[in-house]
Amino acid sequence: MLKPAPASETLLNIASTFGTPTYVYLEEVLKERITSLKQHLVGLPLQLLYAMKANHAVPVMNRVKQEGLGIDAVSSAELLLAIELGFPVDKILFSANNMTDTEMHYAKQKGAILNVGELSRLEKLGAAYPGSDVCVRLNPQIGAGHHRHVITAGTESKFGIPVEQIDQIHAISKKYDLHIRGLHQHIGSGILDTDTLWKAISVMLNASLSFDRLEFINVGGGLGIPYRADEAGIPMDEFASKIVAPLKQFIASHPSKKLEIWFEPGRFFTAECGVLLATVNTIKETEQITFAGVDSGMNHLVRPAMYGAFHEVVNLSNPNGPLEKYDVVGNICESADFFAKGRMVQKLSEGDIVAVLDTGAYGMSMANHYNMRSLPAEVFVPIGSHEPILFRSRRTPEQIVAETLNLS
Repeated sequence: MLKPAPASETLLNIASTFGTPTYVYLEEVLKERITSLKQHLVGLPLQLLYAMKANHAVPVMNRVKQEGLGIDAVSSAELLLAIELGFPVDKILFSANNMTDTEMHYAKQKGAILNVGELSRLEKLGAAYPGSDVCVRLNPQIGAGHHRHVITAGTESKFGIPVEQIDQIHAISKKYDLHIRGLHQHIGSGILDTDTLWKAISVMLNASLSFDRLEFINVGGGLGIPYRADEAGIPMDEFASKIVAPLKQFIASHPSKKLEIWFEPGRFFTAECGVLLATVNTIKETEQITFAGVDSGMNHLVRPAMYGAFHEVVNLSNPNGPLEKYDVVGNICESADFFAKGRMVQKLSEGDIVAVLDTGAYGMSMANHYNMRSLPAEVFVPIGSHEPILFRSRRTPEQIVAETLNLS
């Protein structure tokens, strides 16, 4: 059984109109995912942030802003884009990893909330800006995720200040009169069970009891989505009993007053709204494998090569065709350049349009110009509209070379 492609006729029309490779983002799906999480967190003093590293496409960001979300930004450019798009600066958390002095000064000048995950950076912040507000990222020593490269807490993680060093956090904040406004954690990405999520939250909640002037506790994001047809998503019906109820009880007993809970998903909001369209240009049969070569590659979607990630591949041109086994591969000069291996796909022919599903998170945001190939075009499909909007065109070889020569 294959996952069905959303809005397949619309996707075929987009491929016909704008060509391939093309990323498509469906606003209706994006809004539904945001609404779903809001509904399951009702009852909490809540602020939702969007981890924009997942997808910083301007139409996507604008929809997020309309929904009243804040932003988790991890670089100066992300911070500036969020500000330029009109996100309130007091709802932007600046979480640069191994933050530089330049980044620290830039974020302070812009008025963002700095999220510091190293004792040495906390010391530098205090020395440069005594009396400042700050959020501190803790490592609860519990990690989780769909691949070891996306686990962002635990004993082997570079992220966050270990909970065992809370006394040092207090000492530095006292030395420079820093106001620890918030605490933050993020244990990993692609989490599909509430038990693991709550286990990490519990560690941070206990750690937070020694802070009496907190305004928020950011429990992170990392909520997964079902990439496979037979895979269950995170059980949202468990949020009320396993997440919301104990959080409400905890807040009521916390020494800090007017304490908010923050969540910062990225993938959960955007992954399912995105589709990568490509054209089959080669069918090559060997004794063992039938290769289906497409006009895209790992430079456009690196997750399969980097993480062994699964993305459903659907033949939009022949949706009812018999299932046959393929290695769906790209056009990059690397053996790791593939979208699927040994995968059952509706019978493919040269010229068919395929949709690589659930690519709205960490697709285009991780894409690159390897082999001097253009990035894909990007198209946004507004809610209730049959008029897709092309907001980024592919570059021609001439444009790419001209830009390269101008940079030299």
